[in-house]
Amino acid sequence: MQAELENLLLEVSKSRLIDLGDMQQAEELIINSLLRGLQIQRAGVWMLDKEVGGIRCNLIIDLFHQTRDENIVLTREKFPHYFKALDKERTIAADNALTHPATKAFAEIYLKPMGIGAMLDIPIRHRGKMVGIVCCEHIGGEKQWNQDEQSFAAAMADLVGRAISAKERNDYARQLEETNASLEKLVHQRTASLEQTLDTLKQAQNQLIENEKMASLGSLVSGVAHEVNTPLGIAVTGASHCQHLLSQLREKIGDNQLTRSALDLHMDNMDQSLSLVTLNLDRAAELVQNFKKTAVDQHNLALTEFELGEYIQVVMSSLLPMLKKHQVNYLLKTECKISMRSYPGALAQILTNLTNNACLHAFDTGEDGNELVIEVRQTLQQNKEYAVIRFHDNGRGMAKEVLKSIFLPFFTTRRGLGGSGLGLSISYNLASAKLKGKLEAGSEPQQGTTFTLTLPCHLDE
Repeated sequence: MQAELENLLLEVSKSRLIDLGDMQQAEELIINSLLRGLQIQRAGVWMLDKEVGGIRCNLIIDLFHQTRDENIVLTREKFPHYFKALDKERTIAADNALTHPATKAFAEIYLKPMGIGAMLDIPIRHRGKMVGIVCCEHIGGEKQWNQDEQSFAAAMADLVGRAISAKERNDYARQLEETNASLEKLVHQRTASLEQTLDTLKQAQNQLIENEKMASLGSLVSGVAHEVNTPLGIAVTGASHCQHLLSQLREKIGDNQLTRSALDLHMDNMDQSLSLVTLNLDRAAELVQNFKKTAVDQHNLALTEFELGEYIQVVMSSLLPMLKKHQVNYLLKTECKISMRSYPGALAQILTNLTNNACLHAFDTGEDGNELVIEVRQTLQQNKEYAVIRFHDNGRGMAKEVLKSIFLPFFTTRRGLGGSGLGLSISYNLASAKLKGKLEAGSEPQQGTTFTLTLPCHLDE
């Protein structure tokens, strides 16, 4: 190849415009280089158009007629010899375009009107397929296209293929950026939606917990009210009896009939009655205080220091009316005093739910020998102190199918008979999320049920 053509080809191949991805700039550079290197006045790039079944002019620069961007279409159907040559040949070197077998069909409609005497057409191949042509046209008479010129034009056609690859890469990169942006937007929307859903679920969960607390408190209020009525009734009876004895004593004093023995008898009877009044009022006050403490703790979200055994005793004493109603005997066993820094309200809620669950599900009403045993011990796990509360009943137990579902929300075997399906689910969530521990269950039919609550003794803020 001539040195001038080699230098021009090197200059074009090194230009950033070829790999910029802008086909118009790359085509203009290549066409102008062809005009300059081949010393012709007309050259263009034609691209395959599958819709018309041929090629369409993409860009033509005509220095002779001073035109660009001619809208010309050549179809395979009208010019089969030309397209057949493009499919087979590396170049179509028509020194006389009016007589060459591949180009003579253009004579009347294209060559003569434009004054074109010679053509050098080179297929543009991309990924092994022809996607267009580089067309070099000599305005005037015949022109001999030497081998250097053909090689130069073919190399320029290859550079068009390289520019097409660069455009594809840019298109892919842009599509990827658009896809990433779309994905980021979608992820953002989905994240916002999920966060909103999560907030809604948290609100619903809190509402369910509050509803379950209120249901538990309602049950406690009913039970405590019934239980308090008994000692209050006895206290009222005792006070009335004291009032009656006092009236009798005044009558005898007024009639001067009071003897030493009668005075002693009245004093003994009044002392017994007042002792009975005091005892039952103390019992009523204890019930009310324990109920009040349990009710307040269930709505207390602050970390508090307390002794575990004593607190369980307070909670369970407020649940005695419920246990008595279902004829359940309760026993608390503690190995030692366990100091806790935790959330007593959450613990009270769990104990209330477990007790209510045992009363509703474990025992048949009216049977004797129903027992509920709570064992409390301390253990060391991974250099950290834990309290283990074993909550065991000797009731009817559960089948495996029931056992594996008891912590699921709304699962209950007594729908419509006092079971909400939320007590154990809420207890499980409180144990794990609030108290940072775990609640496990074990049971077999007719062998009772054991719930094991394992809690860290000291929680941080």
